[in-house]
Amino acid sequence: YVGEISPRKLRGFANSTSSFFWSLGKALGQISGQRELLGSQSRWPMLMASCGLPALVQLVVLPFFPESPPYLLMRKEDQEGCKKAIRQLWGEGHHQAEIDDIMKEKATMKNTKILSVLELIKEPAFRWQLYTIVILTATVQLCGINAV
Repeated sequence: YVGEISPRKLRGFANSTSSFFWSLGKALGQISGQRELLGSQSRWPMLMASCGLPALVQLVVLPFFPESPPYLLMRKEDQEGCKKAIRQLWGEGHHQAEIDDIMKEKATMKNTKILSVLELIKEPAFRWQLYTIVILTATVQLCGINAV
């Protein structure tokens, strides 16, 4: 969501910060799981319940967030809703360039064929990318970071 609602010049930064927060979450989980903090048998339910607090905050807060401008313009074709969402997210100003970028992206997407999973696997042009993804995903699972 943050990657979609951010302005184009900040989109890469917004998307790359997610890995930082994943790492921070893992570190906080490992720290709070220490026996001295919440890792004892009597405090274990509190540690498990602590995952629910961020989810509850999201459940309460997210309905008040506006839809993402690309979603409104590309999927719903609601240009006025897109402009309203942009003003709400980025403030008042001239944002026609961002709307034009979204329209260019929509035009590009019209010419792009969406492949099914089976078609993607059979496509020779994507074979090495698929091999890389499968190997990386498998090695991350087998490297032991999840066990730590």
